[in-house]
Amino acid sequence: MTYFAKSRDENGLQPTNREHLTAVAELAQRFGAEIGMPVCAWISGLLHDFGKYSLAFQKVLDGTASNIDHAVCAAVFLCAAVCPRRPSYRIVAAVTMAHHSLLHSYDAMRPELTELFHGRGSRLCSTGKQAALFGQTEYAAAWQAFLQDFPDFQFKALEKSPDELQEETMLRTRLLFSCLVDADYTASSGQALPPTDPLVPEALLQRLYSRMEKLRSSSRADGALNRLRDQVFRLCGDAGDSAPGLFTLTAPTGVGKTLALLHFSLRHCARYGKRRIILVLPFLTLTEQSQRVYSTLVPHILADHSQSRLSEEERELAARWDAPFIITTSVRFFESLFRCHPGDCRKLHNIADSVILFDEAQSLPADLAAATMKAAASLCRSYGCTMVFSTATQPDFAALPNLTGWNPREILPDTGQYYAALRRTWVDWRLKVPTPLPKIAAEMAHQGSVCAIVNLRRHARQLYEALCESCPPDEKNSLFYLTTDLCPAHRSAVIETIQARLQANKPCRLVATQCVEAGVDLDFRAMYRALAPLEAIIQAAGRCNRNGNVPGGGRVTVFVPEDSGRLYPGESYQRGAEIVKLLWASGNLDIHDPESITAYYRRLFSATQEKPALTAALRSEDYAGVEQAYRLIQNHGVQVIVPYEGQAHLFQTIAQRARAEGLTAGLLRDAAPITVSCYNEELVRLHGEPVYPHRRPGDFQRESDVYLLATGHEGCYRADIGFNPEDLKADDGLFLF
Repeated sequence: MTYFAKSRDENGLQPTNREHLTAVAELAQRFGAEIGMPVCAWISGLLHDFGKYSLAFQKVLDGTASNIDHAVCAAVFLCAAVCPRRPSYRIVAAVTMAHHSLLHSYDAMRPELTELFHGRGSRLCSTGKQAALFGQTEYAAAWQAFLQDFPDFQFKALEKSPDELQEETMLRTRLLFSCLVDADYTASSGQALPPTDPLVPEALLQRLYSRMEKLRSSSRADGALNRLRDQVFRLCGDAGDSAPGLFTLTAPTGVGKTLALLHFSLRHCARYGKRRIILVLPFLTLTEQSQRVYSTLVPHILADHSQSRLSEEERELAARWDAPFIITTSVRFFESLFRCHPGDCRKLHNIADSVILFDEAQSLPADLAAATMKAAASLCRSYGCTMVFSTATQPDFAALPNLTGWNPREILPDTGQYYAALRRTWVDWRLKVPTPLPKIAAEMAHQGSVCAIVNLRRHARQLYEALCESCPPDEKNSLFYLTTDLCPAHRSAVIETIQARLQANKPCRLVATQCVEAGVDLDFRAMYRALAPLEAIIQAAGRCNRNGNVPGGGRVTVFVPEDSGRLYPGESYQRGAEIVKLLWASGNLDIHDPESITAYYRRLFSATQEKPALTAALRSEDYAGVEQAYRLIQNHGVQVIVPYEGQAHLFQTIAQRARAEGLTAGLLRDAAPITVSCYNEELVRLHGEPVYPHRRPGDFQRESDVYLLATGHEGCYRADIGFNPEDLKADDGLFLF
């Protein structure tokens, strides 16, 4: 009997299971070589569709049966016939069973696998489908059919697994899972792997050096600052020749870390032949800005984040991360390392042998930091990666209670000198008594170049309204508002306008939330910052006197807003702010002193425990539990597609498509520039029109979390402050990632 893997295609061709398994095994072996597990990956590929050697599955292909689970069968066979003698094959059982569902630990699967092999109980699997093979007789027949297709097959010795922590064992399983899933998806598509443009670091270095010469000749910064930037650039390049591994780059804002990191990466790739560079950023505003900077130097950048607008070819690359230079978000990168679903894990093997740059490392939630650092260390130790944690406020991760052996190399040998040399601001601490927001607005009205950053969107709206009242009518064009109530296209336009006014020395007064703190190139003469964690205060100070042109330094005023309600968007944020206040009260706080930053993080981490749900899931090797617990953003809110006037035609097009076709992945990507998040779904329902998922005839109507701002409610999106219905209640979620 000939066993087939797929139904006939439009040309009448029907691949056999032997052909499919051979193709998947060859691809998986190729991918497995990247992570040091070619044999393990080859075996997984050859066995993953063992269940298709069954009459039940062949009936699925001819349309006479349905609801059959073939994926479980390889795991059942391995559990009964191989794993008792060869425990190393447990990982193969885990990934083959999961290739159409999600990962489970071998120990969690074993009772079900044993029952299915011996034909006890029901044929029903935990997936809700009927097992393609049931009982020893059917498995023996399938094994004989497999050997007819592969008569020379042997259960080879697999690559040895080093003694690992539980987190590392689970990461190793996900990486092998990635090889199998990518091979299966690719082989099933019937398309050959598209050629990938290789990274050519030597040519890119020459472009970078030419760019640096132009920047030096056109810089408006003072000479001392430019000399420091040149020094940082040179030292980062020299460090690129160092042996692969874990690095930190600790330097104050304004020293040119963006291009210095690229210098490190290209030198390192040229020296050690790394395959790709992956830039990981915490905020969408950073990805947009970094892509603009790097795209002038690096061709074929793949930007993969929630608001990427990708072509069909680029979407396939994003699914696989097979590109020489990738810009992504920390949500995309780090959460993928802890996921358990095939589509999420498919790209993971392509992380191996890469240079990974994580900018703004202080943005990691403290209760997830230990697990994240262990994964990062494992990528460097076992999978050929080099990883750089870059920030002006380097967390002392070694102080985390659950992290041992954290010892990265610092790229800049004497970080203190840069903080001392770049002391471009001084801090006016107003923490003894709360300050009314109208008082802050009145002070801002008398300054021509000033920004205020607050913690809550509610405070931003109150402060902006007070500022509008404090400024005369002829100066209204100098007032700006930036929160994630503005859609990305709107935010980008406002930032460009602000930058132009600042460069032209025109009056400019900005009220914002945290969305402008990291990486946004703004330079105000004065800054107001609501009390926040130390890293947020330092980032805000980095938008003040950025180029060192204010005599005596720019003033940063840190204040506590007067408010009877809550002041912070979450408990961890509040804890950081309270530690800042304690350090200030003790007289041991200087935002320009690396030792103060270290002392802050030691206090913060000593009061932080790993998320209990994550700890429990890791201990029990619960892949689904880990995925659920490891979330950088706990609440994404609901999405509202808005009629921003700068993209009016796009809104009209999206609205027509949404009503005609329903919600699709393509629609979401195309609507990303005009989409905002709101955490008050009840309010959104009052002003929004739900966009239902695309459905075929006969399907049930399903809900989604996406809305169009409804006809007649266009006034809820304003040209000055974005999405703001008149009765908008407190909406204090942090900015989008």
